[in-house]
Formats: sequence, C-alpha cells, structure tokens
Amino acid sequence: MTARAALVGLLCVAFLCLATPYTDLVMQGTGIVANHLPIGVVGLFLTIILIVNTLFRLLASRWAFTRAELLVIFIMMLVASSIPGTGYVTVMLPVLAGRTYFSTDNPKWDSLFGSHLRSWLLPHDQQAMKWFYEGLPPGQSIPWGVWVSPLAAWALFAGLFWMGYFCLSMILRKQWIEHERLTFPLAQVPLDITADDERPSAFSPFFRNPLMWGGFLAVFLMHASGSLSRWYGFFPAPQLTEIDLGSKWTMWPWNAWKDMKISFYPSLIGIAYLISSEVAASLWVFYLLNRITKLSVAVYGLEVEGQTGGFNSTTFFRGQEVGAFFALALFLFWGARRQLLATIKESMHGERDPRDPFRLHWAVVGFLVAVAGTAAWGMAAGMDWWASVLVVTFFYVVAIGLTRLVSAGGIMYVECSFMPQDFTSNFLGTNGMGVRNLTPLAMSTRIFMFNQEVTWWPYLMNSFKIAHAINLKGKHLLLAVGLAMFTAVVLGYYFGLRTIYQNGALTLASGNMQDAPLWTFNKLKGYLEAPLERNMMGMASTIGGAVMMWVLLVLNRNYLWWRLNPVGYLMGSTGTLASIWASFFLGWLCSVLSLRYGGLKLYRRFRPLFLGLILGEFCAAGAWLVIDYLLGIRMHRIFP
Repeated sequence: MTARAALVGLLCVAFLCLATPYTDLVMQGTGIVANHLPIGVVGLFLTIILIVNTLFRLLASRWAFTRAELLVIFIMMLVASSIPGTGYVTVMLPVLAGRTYFSTDNPKWDSLFGSHLRSWLLPHDQQAMKWFYEGLPPGQSIPWGVWVSPLAAWALFAGLFWMGYFCLSMILRKQWIEHERLTFPLAQVPLDITADDERPSAFSPFFRNPLMWGGFLAVFLMHASGSLSRWYGFFPAPQLTEIDLGSKWTMWPWNAWKDMKISFYPSLIGIAYLISSEVAASLWVFYLLNRITKLSVAVYGLEVEGQTGGFNSTTFFRGQEVGAFFALALFLFWGARRQLLATIKESMHGERDPRDPFRLHWAVVGFLVAVAGTAAWGMAAGMDWWASVLVVTFFYVVAIGLTRLVSAGGIMYVECSFMPQDFTSNFLGTNGMGVRNLTPLAMSTRIFMFNQEVTWWPYLMNSFKIAHAINLKGKHLLLAVGLAMFTAVVLGYYFGLRTIYQNGALTLASGNMQDAPLWTFNKLKGYLEAPLERNMMGMASTIGGAVMMWVLLVLNRNYLWWRLNPVGYLMGSTGTLASIWASFFLGWLCSVLSLRYGGLKLYRRFRPLFLGLILGEFCAAGAWLVIDYLLGIRMHRIFP
C-alpha cells in the first residue's frame, strides 16, 4: 500500500461521508450505498480508472495508479461506505433524537421504559432535539456538545463489534478463501475490471471488449429511456420491475399467491451469471418451494387470511429462518474445526502468514475481547449479563449467515425477516427478558440489525478476498481498514448532523427520520403493554429449521448428486428474495446454457457481457443522481 493510495482512499471516503446523507435524506433517490456492491464505490472506482488513470497514462505512464493501488482504494471505500448512511449514522441519529422529540406525543414511553434508558445513551436537550427535527433557526449553530456523550458511547459499541468482525474475518479467511474457495462474486467485479493490466485505464482490455460495452449500453439506454419517460411521457419505458402476477388470483386456494410479483434487474442477472449454478439455482428454487408451502397451508386450511387454529405462517417461517442461521453458524465452525485448530497452532509456533495482519491466535483473543467488551457495554446499558451475552451471540450468528449469503451467493441485497426479539419472545416470552433487557435491545437492534442490506461484515470479507487476490500484506490491510473506518465515523457524524440540522429531520426521508425512532419505541411499548408468552409453535419451527438446514448442509457437502446450495434456504421466505428470484433465475439459465452448449470457453467469452449489465445499471443510477442533483429533482429511484 502506497501513501498516495491511502490518501486518495481517504479522500474518496470523505466524499462518501459528504454525499451519502444528502442523497439518502434530501434527494431520497437511488441510494449510493444501499447494497453490498455500493453504487457510490463502483462509480468513484470507475472515475479514477477512466479519467484520472487515463489522463496520467497519456501524460506519463509511471504516474498512473497500479492495479494494487486501485484495489486498496476500493477496499477503503468499501469498508467505510455504509457507516455514514443507513448502516450506522443516518439511522442511529434519529433513533437517539426521536426518543426525546416524540416523547411528548407518546407519554407512555417514559412510564413504561424511561427509567431503563441510561442517560449517556441519548441526548436529552429538548431544544437541541427540536432543532434537529424542525431545522436550525437563523443565527444558531449546531449544538455539538449535547451529542458528544451518546455518539462516543455508541461509537464504542460499534467499534467493539467491528473489531470482532475483523478478528473473525482473519479466523475464517483461509477456510473460506483458500480451502472452500468461495467465489465472492461481488469482489470479482473490481478484480475483473482491473485484470490484465498493471495500470488499468480506458485503454485496458476490459474496456476495449465490445461485449462489455454491448451489455453496458443496452442497460444504460434502457434506464435513460425510463427516466426520461418519467418527465416526458412519449419516451418508451419498458416495465421490468414489480410486474404483477398474482392480483387476479382471487379464488381459493390460489389467493395465497395474490402478492406474487416478478422483477428483472440487469445487474442481478449479471451477478447470477458469475456465481456457481448450484447457488443461483438454490435461490429461485427455495423461493418457489416457499410459495408452494404457502399454497399448501391454504389448501389444508391451516391458515386463512392470517391465523386459524393457532397456526401463523409468519411465526412459522421466521422461526425456520432463526433455526437455519444458528445451524449454519454451528456447522461452519464444526466442519472446519480441525483446519482452524491446525491453522491457529501453526500461527503460534511457525512463521506468520504475511497476509494476516497479526498472528491468528491473537485474532482469537481479539474476538473474545470484542465479545466480552460488547457484552460489558450491554450490561452497562442496563442488561443482565446472560441477556447481553445472548444478544451479542445472536448478532454474530446472523452476521455469519448474511456474510455467507454475500460471499457464496453474491447477493447484493441480503435479508433476514426476524429480529432478536422474535427469538427471545418465542423461547422466553416478553416477561422472561424483562424491560431492563428489552430497552437497550430495541435500540441496538434498530441501529445495527434492521438494515441488513448494508450490514458491515460482508464488506470486510469481500475486502479480505480482494486483498488475497493482490497479495496485499496483512498489516497494510489493517492500516487501510483502520484509517477508512476512523475517518468514516468522524466525518459521518459531522456531515450527518450538519445535513439534518440544516434541513430539519421532518423534511427529510421519513423512513429514517421518523419511522426509525417510532418503530423502535412503539415496538418496545407493545411488548411491555401486551406481554408475549412462550410460543410453542415458534420454538418448534426454530428447531425444525435448524434440523432442515443441517440436513441440507450435510447433503451439499457429502453428496455430489445434491445440486442445491443451502444458502437459498436462509432467504426463502423473505421479501427481498421475492423481488430478486426472477433475476437470479434468468442469470442461472444463461450460465447453464452457455456451459452446456459452449463449455467453459463460451462461458468465459460472455462473462464481460454480464459484467457490462452490472456496470450499465450502476452507471445509469449514478449518472441520474448527478442529473437529479443539478436539476433539483427528488425521489427519482432507478435501482433497486
């Protein structure tokens, strides 16, 4: 890693911290960081290659950034990208401020759980919170002082989690990258763009491939036509998303599919082509199996329009998901236990792998320290020790499952349809957890787990894959990640608060500014006013989901004839998979046909075409963000 790469990486991180709150909250259009291959990161990466590096190569070739330098810049942007947005700052700030601002209209908040909120968790200045929501009066400055304590407290909590994820990434790096050889499809995008040229630019082989430009232009022009049609009706605008399939199925039992829609996203079709056929197939197959299950529930009269005879499909499917996530985490570590122990033993007595930032046994120690520190933070926030440990464990289990979906499946938009409260209420009931545990849990869940499409660990694991591909030294990776994260937190706080105070949160994106705090504390209020008992069906479905996932994992690992990957089971009942399954089906079909009728040679020949689909959709979204900014247009969303 060179000094200039680090400097450019930090400048790009600073730009993302400036732009993300504005695009998310003010413009409310396509999110520049709204998935695990962020449009903003890819856009800046392409800008550096096509403009900066091309100019440098024309002036003096030695000035151009090398492939390794460019990918270090990409890593720094990637790991920092979600922090100033919905991955942390633009959700955390309104949750903290909304507790004070909206409490006047919700007097029961104070009586039910107000005494269980530690003073250092929230800003308490009523005037400052009024300005937060209603805008800063002329002549007034942002009240930074009231935010110092809560921002520092939550930064400590986040830092401990991120430290744990970093250490866990070190522990799993060899297993996932070298032994299991996961494809990391999203990491393949920057790697392919920069392949075959030591100093990538517009003259590189990738950008001279006509198939790539064919896919790029087809998608770019399609989105341009759709966007122009929004303002000028005579432009053709093909509908590729939210195509209604089920509204006309009104007769029983087919009305169980009345919400079924189909969407085609070119970038997801491109991603599906890049991943293994068994992973792509598992996503659409498990979605269809879920729909068949819902139809069967209707046929046998187990549930009609919600709940009949004690059966609730929402509870059932959520319980299955919870069990599947726990089974996956246990299976991954149990199956790799000998390899992990051997690797740790080797790190203690042999030479350190230069791709590891430090010796692996210290990563184990660091992970345990992070878990203990996070649990201690929860106890300081008022939780019982056992509840704090349980919640921290739950967070890591979910992160492992979501990261596996991104690393093995290349799914840009991952989701789980459950929250920790679903798990604890099924097994313990609301009273079993108690108000002192539920109160900090409600806030931390909404801030760190609700927006799974930007959960942090998958960004880091993709960065480890990129670093592995370019043989980046571990200490340089640690330095790049550390600098980027620190910069993103500090500048994310600054630009986030500045954007909100200058505009007033009530005029900004309501999903973040108003819905986030109201959902958090009204959900908590509901648990306390109407306590839930232990749910036998929820417990049974969780255990059943764990058993089913374990069986699928054993079949996938031990039998070549089993062609479905278990990752599809993790998301089978989610709304996200309902939106993306058709894209993965089409990408899978293209991949299978090219391999069957043209072999690996044809598959590789068409790979640039599908990479062009990805870049075309991303660049179209980025270009229209710039146009919308210049024209003052709001709420123009291209992707997703």
